[in-house]
Amino acid sequence: MHRVKGSMPTPEPSRYLTRLCHHFRRKIEVEYDERQGLARFPWGDCRLTAREGELEFECSSATAEQLGRVRFVIDEHVALFSRRAPLTVHWQPPDPD
Repeated sequence: MHRVKGSMPTPEPSRYLTRLCHHFRRKIEVEYDERQGLARFPWGDCRLTAREGELEFECSSATAEQLGRVRFVIDEHVALFSRRAPLTVHWQPPDPD
């Protein structure tokens, strides 16, 4: 299993968590509330957690390529939902196998 963690500094982590999860659930299985969410993409999962001052992402998938796809989708949607005041996910190096 391949894993990667990231965080996005924001004064409104819960707002971004709910917006992202609400959007994702149009196409995939998603469980969420104001503090945490789980998005199940066809190629991997991403757990979102709202913390004081940041939104955390914990993604996993079977292959490095699939993990890259999950990360790409998260990055693209964060950019989409933060157009007025652009935000970026700061990814840690992926965990080794």
